[in-house]
Amino acid sequence: MVFPAADGEKTLKDLVAEMKATNAEFARSKREVFKSSYSNHYRSGLMKLLGVLDFRSSNDQHKPVMDALKLIERHKDSSTTYLPLGETIPLEGVVRKDWMEFAIFTPDKGLKRVMRTVYEACVFQALRDRLRCKEIWVVGADKWRNPDDDLPGDFEVRRAEYYEKLNKPREAKVFTAQLQAEIRAELGALDTNCRSRRG
Repeated sequence: MVFPAADGEKTLKDLVAEMKATNAEFARSKREVFKSSYSNHYRSGLMKLLGVLDFRSSNDQHKPVMDALKLIERHKDSSTTYLPLGETIPLEGVVRKDWMEFAIFTPDKGLKRVMRTVYEACVFQALRDRLRCKEIWVVGADKWRNPDDDLPGDFEVRRAEYYEKLNKPREAKVFTAQLQAEIRAELGALDTNCRSRRG
C-alpha cells in the first residue's frame, strides 16, 4: 500500500537520503555545540583536575586513553589549533568513529592534523566511559577507586568459597555461556509474547 502511494521507488529513496542527511547534520550540530561548550567553559576546570588526579588502569587495553591523557597534560597550556606534528597521537580506542572526521583536519596539501580541542573532548568522553565501569580508576578516590579494593581482603585465599556463595562459575567461558543462554531465553520469551499479542 505504501509503495504506490509514495509514487514509486524514487520517492522512497529520496526520503531515505533526506533522513540520512538530516541525521548527519543534527549530529554535526551537536558536536559543534559540545566543542564550543568544552572550549569556552569546561576546559580550564578539566585541565586543573588532570593536574591533581592520578588515573590508573590495570589493563593494557586502555593504554591508548592513558597515553592520550598524558599527551593532553603535556600540551595543556597550548593555545594552538592543532596538536604538534611529531607527537604520537592515539586515535583508535580514543576517538569514536562518528567524531573522527571532526577531530582530523585534512588539508588539500600536506599532512593531516589533529584538532587539539576536539581531540581533548574525545579523550575526556573516553575517560568518562571507562571510569563508569572502572576500567580506569583514580588513586585515593572512593566511588572511582581501584576495583581490586572492592573485593574482600581475603578474596585471593577464599576465591572458591566466594564464587560458590555467589553461585557463579570460576571459568570465564562458562560464565559468559550461561549469561548468553539467559539472554537468549529472555529474548525468546519477549518474541513469543510480542507474536501472541499481534496474533
